[in-house]
Amino acid sequence: MEYKISIVIPVYNTEKYLNECIDSVINQTIGFHNIQLILVNDGSTDGSKQIIDDYCKKYNNVEAYHLEKCHSIGGFARNEGIKHTKGQYLMFIDSDDYIDPKACELMYNAIAQNKVDVVTANYKCMNEDGKIWDKPIFDTEKCKSGELKEVNQEFFYLYCPSVCLKIFNNDLIRKNNVKFLGKVPAEDAYFSCNALLKSKKVYYLSDVIYYYRRRNTGDVSTSWMRNKKYFLGVNFAFKNIYELFKKADKLEYYKYFYAKNLVSLIYKFVDTKLLTKEERIELIEELNWFFAQSETFGVVLAQNSIEILLKHLIEKNYDEVIMICEIISEMRTFMTEYQKEMMTKPRKIIV
Repeated sequence: MEYKISIVIPVYNTEKYLNECIDSVINQTIGFHNIQLILVNDGSTDGSKQIIDDYCKKYNNVEAYHLEKCHSIGGFARNEGIKHTKGQYLMFIDSDDYIDPKACELMYNAIAQNKVDVVTANYKCMNEDGKIWDKPIFDTEKCKSGELKEVNQEFFYLYCPSVCLKIFNNDLIRKNNVKFLGKVPAEDAYFSCNALLKSKKVYYLSDVIYYYRRRNTGDVSTSWMRNKKYFLGVNFAFKNIYELFKKADKLEYYKYFYAKNLVSLIYKFVDTKLLTKEERIELIEELNWFFAQSETFGVVLAQNSIEILLKHLIEKNYDEVIMICEIISEMRTFMTEYQKEMMTKPRKIIV
């Protein structure tokens, strides 16, 4: 049977949230019978495996694949899930998040009616306890639904790296062998950029279809473990993404991806409490190529303090970097999570 949509959910130790996530798929207005749900258990050691198996017994269109060991990041599990998809279109959800009841219907109609390769949509964040932020990430008054024709800064702002806000033409993914990087953060950014470079048309949907849980305390998610391993993994992913654009001869597009992600990476480096002084110095060396690209592409950052920090990062002024990081990090403790999120935007690109 061919389904309208295949949804792949990688699962690792999320028994606390997993029922809510799966139920949000089952209760879709498009009709659950139109959906193939693929659950890939990435070596969970909690009760996630039993929850997955219970849903499989209850629904014929729920498939489970249990991996023997944990692969740390969702890319490996997502690649495994893709192998088994039968749907015309493809979506992804993280197992600690959930989707709006109309998400699949809205995304299916947007990609089918507009005859595009990828649709990217709006989302809201929520706290670890499930309290939803008041405002969506993309302003619904300023950012209207429509085909994204001009590849520019606004395009890459709306074309968020996360695969969880998107629906893909599954033929595009299969024919071009689009895959996730394994075992590193930003594996979904690599997938999204690869799919974009293979696409002819992309559409933006202003509706909020996804609810992203920011688990930055307690039983923290892998994406929030911003230690040395995390930043080295991001470095590896960003090098591969750069090569994607370079190979496609689309570095004029890459500069916009770069501008968006430079600011986000700097704030992660500022905010983390999981690095020693020695590790920060090592990472400044490892990431220097990335920071230095700001001069190549003429990126001007949104805040003067971050602009000053970037200058010291490029020049490898270790003591100044560490001092400035401490000052900015202290200032950001007085901000809301929403304010922090909205700060991660570049001002402009001079090219």
